[in-house]
Amino acid sequence: MPSLPKFSLLGALVAAIALLALPVAADATLVYVKNPMHPAVFAANDSGGGAFKVGPGSNPRVSPDGDVIAYQRESSSGKRALMLAAAAGGGSKTVLTNLQDSFYVTFSPDSKLVAAVRGPEIGKGKLVLIDVTSGTVLRAVASGYFSGVSFSPDSTELAYSVSQSEDFPAKTNVFTATVAAGKPVQITKDGISVDPLWGPAGKIVFAKQLDAKSRKYGPKNELFLMNQFGAQVKRLTHTKVDPLLQGLYPTAWSDSGNQLLAEFEGQDTSYAVTVNPKTGAQKPLDKMGDGEQGFVGTALSGDGTTVLGFTGGFEPGPNHTVATIPYGGGKPKTLVKNASEPDWSR
Repeated sequence: MPSLPKFSLLGALVAAIALLALPVAADATLVYVKNPMHPAVFAANDSGGGAFKVGPGSNPRVSPDGDVIAYQRESSSGKRALMLAAAAGGGSKTVLTNLQDSFYVTFSPDSKLVAAVRGPEIGKGKLVLIDVTSGTVLRAVASGYFSGVSFSPDSTELAYSVSQSEDFPAKTNVFTATVAAGKPVQITKDGISVDPLWGPAGKIVFAKQLDAKSRKYGPKNELFLMNQFGAQVKRLTHTKVDPLLQGLYPTAWSDSGNQLLAEFEGQDTSYAVTVNPKTGAQKPLDKMGDGEQGFVGTALSGDGTTVLGFTGGFEPGPNHTVATIPYGGGKPKTLVKNASEPDWSR
């Protein structure tokens, strides 16, 4: 029986029945969004079969054990709520009524916690930790303007980047904090470090916003590596970034740490790039033209062989396709037509 949010007794019974009837939790769980004008979250098995509607919403995430789905539900007035739902079906529960940005919703590797940023649409937010089983907020870790959140592989710590100003480019640094309690520790001091992604063996990949003074429209991102203490900093990538583009953001590590997925972003551009974590060598996956219609990468399988994402570009529209591509490159394999924003528990 999966670890479910505490729904009503009826909801729990429905979830138990659904668990026996559907192959979703038995294999791996795939989540995605359909109908961008009135978005709804769906769950299926990792091949796209056995699909069912979870509820109205967007930006879904699935726990690593495949049992629980987190997603954003927006009211008619524009207020965002964070929902938790059983991947086997049976209802959902509101755990935050003032979700600030669903992009930073992150499950811990042990699937017991969710990190999220709550607060007003404009202004400082608070990074909070939520217990998946009860749906209750355990504690607030930090406040400010966040630009990345990641758990350590053992689920005992967080790495996040935060600024105390809305200035562009903001003075942003990476901090770590223990999940249980304690004061955060600042591990970068350059004011240009964003989007930390914690990987195996204590490695953290993050982006530095470089050349802000020499570039007309803003800095470019390059990927760097460091350990969990902010030491052994190494530049990983050297990327050509046109003036209106931003560059690379880390997306996912493989379990071994031998594969790294990133996204190249900027104005009207977003496409997946594989990055060799030893040499920094890059390879775009199914980039089309100027990147507007390329393959958007959202997740990487644990064994590092397969990239999950969607075709048709990052802009909302009816013609997206949830698909996978081999990490080494190749033709996209369709999983779900007319769908986008996928995540999985692989």
